[in-house]
Amino acid sequence: MDILHKLRVIFWFLVAGLWGLFLYQYISEDLNSLPKIKLSQNPFYSSKTKTAVERKYIPPKPQETETRAKEIQETFSQKISSQTARILIDAKDIKDIPDMHLKNIQEEQVSPKSYYNKSDTPQPIEGFAFVQTDHFFIYQEGDTVDENIVKDLENLHGNIILDLIAFSPWQRENKVHIYFSKNPATYQKLTGRPAWSGGAANMAEKKIYLYESEEAFGILAHELTHIYFDSFFENSPSPLWLSEGMAVYIQVERAGSYPRWLKENLELLKNGGGYKVSDIVKIETLEGADDKSVKLWYAQSYSLVLFLMRAKRGDAFYQFCKYIKQGENVSLALYKAYGSPYNKLSSLEVVWRYDLKTGKLSQLNQ
Repeated sequence: MDILHKLRVIFWFLVAGLWGLFLYQYISEDLNSLPKIKLSQNPFYSSKTKTAVERKYIPPKPQETETRAKEIQETFSQKISSQTARILIDAKDIKDIPDMHLKNIQEEQVSPKSYYNKSDTPQPIEGFAFVQTDHFFIYQEGDTVDENIVKDLENLHGNIILDLIAFSPWQRENKVHIYFSKNPATYQKLTGRPAWSGGAANMAEKKIYLYESEEAFGILAHELTHIYFDSFFENSPSPLWLSEGMAVYIQVERAGSYPRWLKENLELLKNGGGYKVSDIVKIETLEGADDKSVKLWYAQSYSLVLFLMRAKRGDAFYQFCKYIKQGENVSLALYKAYGSPYNKLSSLEVVWRYDLKTGKLSQLNQ
């Protein structure tokens, strides 16, 4: 009996050893199957300073909103804008939202024509109807404001706040102003912006200007995200990759609007293309970048934000943003919020690219 017992122990040790060897080889093969990374050089870099202010909040767990997002999108009959290259430079000025088909992606600083007082009190605009909702001042060209637009704006707000309530507690008290023109001509008259711009936003005064178009709903979701998310960083500008990555994340995950250029660029990333993560986080302007590079940069920023939102449950992403707001560099903020193995950006890159290829890691926290 004693010998049989020893043989059983030896047998199960061998089984456990073979299983461990198989698991090690399986993981190694998965990692080795990733293509060699073809990294672009960082074409833009400059330093910035940040101001530290702490705000603690644990956001609610994201909920499934695909059905609501689909209903909103069907009412508007809109798709994501074919562009999203609007770079925040001076929040006091309206920013163009240039078409992604344009080769020259850049930002102009032009003061808008003012139809509002400096206060939050809405002022009449000739030819526009007005309605006030729980979260918006809505102006629509015509005699009345479409009830479907009112409903869909509030639904969109609810979807966005699932992720961003911790970053914009002010939204409970302060409303966003939405100007919705029927055509580009009225939009131009209202804002002074060129015909090719799909929309414009004044971040400081929380105003968004749009006209009826295929891209309007995507632009609206994108710009609302900037207003809600970027305000969290207050006097310290939000990192460009984080700001734009979050805006595209909200467009896709909460507004149900999928950029036409996103899929092909995500495929490039899966095949090892893109920038080094250490370069992505240093980029502060896309001025002078070509259209192809801008789209790839947006796709990678979105993919990184998507991974960070799903990589760990709880308020890890909020803590990550809070540490950045307090002035920590990205590497230290990442480690403080997420712990091991995210002790440096190169580690994040390895894990993110593995998950991009396999989807195994982020699915664990779904």
